[in-house]
Amino acid sequence: MCVSMSSINYKDLVPDVMSYEALKKLCQRGKVRRVVMGGNGREAMYDVESLPVRYRREVYRRYPDLAERQRSEGLMDLIEPNAAAEHYFATYLLCEATTEERKGGRHLPVAKQREYANNCAILDAIDRQLAKLTCGEGVKKSKTEFWAEMAESMPRIKERYPNSLPENARSLQRKYTLYKREGFGSMIHKLYQNTNATKILTEEQDAVLLVLVTQYNNLEDTRIASLYNSIAASQSPCWSTITASTVRNWRKSHPQETAYGRLGATKFKASKSMQVRRSKPTAPFLHWSLDGWTAELLYQKRTERKSGTVVTYHNRLTMVVVLDTSCDYPMGYAIGDHETPELIKAALRNAALHSRELTGEMLRACQIQSDRYAIKKMSELYSKAGQWVTPAAARNAKAKPIERYFGYLNNTYCKVLHNWAGYGITTDPNKQPNSEAKNALRHCFPDEAGCRQQLVEIIEAERAAKRAELLELLTRLPDKYRLPMTRADYLLAYGETTSRTIQLEGCGVRPQLLGVRRAYDTFDPTFREHADADWSVYYDPDDLSNILVTTEGDTRRYLLEEKYVQPMALAEQSAADREELARVQAYNKAQRESVEERIMSAHELVHVALEENEVGRNILNRLMLLDSKGQHKDERSLINSQLGSGEEAEFEEVDYDLFWK
Repeated sequence: MCVSMSSINYKDLVPDVMSYEALKKLCQRGKVRRVVMGGNGREAMYDVESLPVRYRREVYRRYPDLAERQRSEGLMDLIEPNAAAEHYFATYLLCEATTEERKGGRHLPVAKQREYANNCAILDAIDRQLAKLTCGEGVKKSKTEFWAEMAESMPRIKERYPNSLPENARSLQRKYTLYKREGFGSMIHKLYQNTNATKILTEEQDAVLLVLVTQYNNLEDTRIASLYNSIAASQSPCWSTITASTVRNWRKSHPQETAYGRLGATKFKASKSMQVRRSKPTAPFLHWSLDGWTAELLYQKRTERKSGTVVTYHNRLTMVVVLDTSCDYPMGYAIGDHETPELIKAALRNAALHSRELTGEMLRACQIQSDRYAIKKMSELYSKAGQWVTPAAARNAKAKPIERYFGYLNNTYCKVLHNWAGYGITTDPNKQPNSEAKNALRHCFPDEAGCRQQLVEIIEAERAAKRAELLELLTRLPDKYRLPMTRADYLLAYGETTSRTIQLEGCGVRPQLLGVRRAYDTFDPTFREHADADWSVYYDPDDLSNILVTTEGDTRRYLLEEKYVQPMALAEQSAADREELARVQAYNKAQRESVEERIMSAHELVHVALEENEVGRNILNRLMLLDSKGQHKDERSLINSQLGSGEEAEFEEVDYDLFWK
């Protein structure tokens, strides 16, 4: 037989303790650990502790030299995980100092949590073993012998259950007594609560260090320590001095305050605050994001100065893009020298016109997201282009998906062009284009028109690549979110306006548009009822077939169409000319009949009012006054007949037809 302190050979196990098949299956399943492989004159050795309990007990019975192991095994079989202890140590918070208490403390290390939970589980097992001894179960022994055996079994138990229980009998007994009296808290070492090495103890010290660390000029740790020590020396009693290492550790333990003071509110919000995750819209026209982008493309510009002609090569154009975020489709765009309200208006106008190309009618967006550039002036325009207007928070670029889209355009399209300007000024210089090569190629940069054409081609390439996806997503747009934009709404939102107001004439209104006097009118009968109003004119330079006229404050609006020009000669009249003439004649006839009807109605009302007035003069209609014969009705009827006959004679002489014939 060859038995070591922790292993047993194959011959001692098979077949006396267990069968070959059982050993083989346990090894295959990883239940029994083979410590020495057999073969080449070696015998296979197996870890006794890895054997199942029933086989391990048989080994200890057959081989008396493992009696010591058997004692520890009896205790090990009684150990059960203590869920309450595990929860207690997992949620226990250490408060090392005043600042830590304000922050809510920190948790125990995971290894210590497991160690303390094992301590409690082992002591619980000892308590159960001690209860058996007290009840007289098993071999009778004194308490001194019991605690000696428990202490001797600690090293063996520690292999399976890592713990920090003492291996001395009396110390183990004291630990058990303390645990029974104070519970789980007795396991936590007092050094975890030690604050002797902490130099920042009071709120005043913490406040001074906080002010120094969060200075906007980002002082070095050595400089902060020097300033703090000069303040500490003036206190009574003097504060403990600190080093740069103390400052560095303090900064690491206060990441939020440090970041806010040293980086600023904007960077703090972008990097430290909680971020909101959002999903893309499932259909077009649900969400538009618009912003201006100074394109990273350079062009050359010739300028006349007093010293002569100067050519500059650092010039860049600005492009405002209206992005449909459902599939990052550029719905509208406009290019200019710099971002202005007029450029934003042109981009939204382009989006409205392009929506008509895609769907057959101009559509508004359900929601428009913008930055806060000229927000007071632009809010009215945004509300006409979309149902809801949600400007992003100030200095919050992350909220705008179009910012990432501009980066995509820069990387995908601009970067491969020879006049690419690179990234922003905060980018790593090693990732920027070679300035020497740019200087050598600057004469090849396009002019302003060429640079504009580059940007147009980029947008058109994006539209062509994503048009099919957008049209497919358009089928998912609910009807209630399909918001048409009428021609009147389009002209009011995006139309140009004249500098002067105009008034209605017999031939309609005749504004001067693009240097030409034009006539417009409408078949709306109510329009000519406001002949004295001053009208503002809104028109589309690309389509002058109709205009919008409004009164001050846009309280009245009329969409006018350009007047049809009739040929004078009957021989030159076409069927369309005659149809249009009949339309005008029908309007005039309806207008005349309406006026005649209103005049007739007025005369009838006046006639009735006059009759009632004459009858009302007879006081006997109101009061019952009797004559000398006691009669009332006869006198009343006589007076009424006299008043009525005179009135009828007067009105019979009037011919109402003279008013309109």
